Amino acid sequence: MFDVLLNITYLAAIAMSLYSAVWLLLKADRNRTVCAFIACQLLIVVWCVPQLFLGFVQSREGLYTAYAVSYVGICFIGPAWLVFALRYGGKPMPLWAMVLLWGLPAVSYAVLLTNEVHHLFYAEFEVGNVVYGPAFMLHVVFTYACVVAGMAAVAGNFRRYRVRALHIAMILVSAAVPLLFNLLHISGAVQTGFDLTPPAFSVSSLIMLLAVYRYDFLDVNSLAFGQILAELPEAVLVYNERGRITCANAVAKDWFGVENGDEMAVFEEAVRGMERLEESPEDCAQNLPVPDADSVSREQEQRFLVRSGERRLEIRRRSRRDRSGHFQAGTVLAMDVSRYYELLERERELAVQGERLAVEQERNRIAQEVHDTTGHTLTMINSLLKLVRIGRKEEAGDQAELETYLIQAEELAAGGIRELRCSINNLRAMGADGLVSQGVRRLAESIREFEVEVTVQGTDSPRYSHLCPVILPSFKEALTNCMKYAAATHVDAILKFSGDGLAFYIFDNGRGCGQIHRGNGLAGIYRRGEAAGGQVRVASEEGAGFGITIRLPVEPEGKTL
Repeated sequence: MFDVLLNITYLAAIAMSLYSAVWLLLKADRNRTVCAFIACQLLIVVWCVPQLFLGFVQSREGLYTAYAVSYVGICFIGPAWLVFALRYGGKPMPLWAMVLLWGLPAVSYAVLLTNEVHHLFYAEFEVGNVVYGPAFMLHVVFTYACVVAGMAAVAGNFRRYRVRALHIAMILVSAAVPLLFNLLHISGAVQTGFDLTPPAFSVSSLIMLLAVYRYDFLDVNSLAFGQILAELPEAVLVYNERGRITCANAVAKDWFGVENGDEMAVFEEAVRGMERLEESPEDCAQNLPVPDADSVSREQEQRFLVRSGERRLEIRRRSRRDRSGHFQAGTVLAMDVSRYYELLERERELAVQGERLAVEQERNRIAQEVHDTTGHTLTMINSLLKLVRIGRKEEAGDQAELETYLIQAEELAAGGIRELRCSINNLRAMGADGLVSQGVRRLAESIREFEVEVTVQGTDSPRYSHLCPVILPSFKEALTNCMKYAAATHVDAILKFSGDGLAFYIFDNGRGCGQIHRGNGLAGIYRRGEAAGGQVRVASEEGAGFGITIRLPVEPEGKTL
C-alpha cells in the first residue's frame, strides 16, 4: 500500500510538471526566462520517472541504469534553477559563468557514469546498500549552492516587484520544499528506504502550477497584447530571425494578405505590387526604398510610403538586434495616412486662399491710397482749371486772379506727384527684405522739395526688419504732412537701435502749431505704433516746427520665441 501511495506522488509530480511545461509552451512568450523554467520542470520529470521503477528492479545493473537516468535531472536541476532565478530578476549571466555553471554538473555526471573505474561518486553501490563518495558530496554542495543562490536572487525581487510579492513567495517555497526534503534524506535525519525528494516535487509542482495559472507565467501581457493588436486600426506584423511571421493582426491580413506562419516574402511581394510614392509625411526621418530581406539586417529602421487603392500607407519596419549585432526579430507597422494628406491638401488650399485674400486686401489698400492722393488732387486741379477757363471765356476775370488759380493748380499737381511718389516708394520699401534704415533712406531720397537728413545710431540688423511696416508708413505720413502744412525746408530723421528696442525721431523746421489735431495721417501713426506694443509722442509750438517720437520694443537678442 505504501508503495502505491509513493508511486502516486511520483505520478502527481510528473503530471503537474509536464502540464505546466506544456501550458507554458503553448501559451507563454518564448523568452529565456520561460525556457529556463520549462527546463526545470522537465528535469523534475526526468528525476521522477526512474523512481517509479525502482521497486521492480532487482539487479545491480538495472538499479545503476535507473540511477544514471534519474541523475540527468538531479545533476542539472540546480544550474537550471539558478539560470531561471537570475533571468527572472533580469540578471543574465556572462558567457564564461554560463559555461562553468553547466560544465561542473556535466563533469559530475561523467564521474557518475565512470564510477566503476574510480568509485568516487559511489564508494559502494549494491541493491539495498548505496554508500556515497566524495564526488557525490561535491555535487550535492554545488547543487545546494545553486538552489540557495537562486532563492536569494528571487528574494531580491521583493523590493523591486512588490505587486508580485505573493508570486515570488510561491517560487521560493516551491524551491525550498524539495531542498529541505533532500537535505533530510541525505543527512539521514529521516530514515526511509526511498528518496524523499521526488515526493516533495509533487508539492513543489503544485505550488508552481498555481503560480503558472494565477500569475504572470500565464503571460497575461501576451494575451492582453493580442486583444489590443486585434483592435488596432493599424497593421502590425512581427517576424523572427528566420523571416517567418509570428504575429499578424486582422488589419495586416486585410491590407497585405499575410497570415501567421507565412514568410516575409509574402509581405514584401505585396508591398512591391503597390504604387511607390516619392513624398513622405513631414515627420518621417527617412525616405527609403522598399526593403528586401538582406537590407533589413543592416538597417535599424526603414520608412516609406505606398499607395494601395484609395489608401496611402506609411510603412515603418524596425529590426531588433542582440548585443553582438545579430538580428533577432523585426516588426512592421503600417498606418493609413490618407486622412493626413487630405487635411494637408485642404490646408494648402486654405493657405492659397489666404494668400489671395491678402493680395486682394493689399490691392484695395493701394487703390485706396492712390485714390486718396490723386483723386483729391486732380479734383482740385480740375476745379481751378474750370475757373480759369470760365474767366477767360467771359473775359471778365482779373488776370492776376487767374494767374493765382494757375499757380495753385501747379502747386496741387506737384504736391500730388510728390505724395504719389512717396506712396510708391513706401510700398517698394515695405515689399523689400531690407533693413529699417535702408527703407528710411530710400524714402528720404525720394523727396526733392526740402532736405531730409537721416542719422543712424547703433547697429541695424535683420532682427529689427519686422518693424518696417510701422516705421516706413509713419515716416511717409510725416513727410506728407511736411509737404502739405509745415512749409519746412529741413527734416531730421534719427534712428536709434538698442538691445531691447528701436526709437525713431522725426523733427522738421516748419511753422509748427499751437494746438495739435489728430487727423487721419497722425491717427495712423498712433495706431501702428500702439499695435506693435510701442509708444508715440508728438510735440509742436507755433514757429518751432513739429516733432514725432516713436519707440518700439524688440525681443532681446538671443531669445528664442
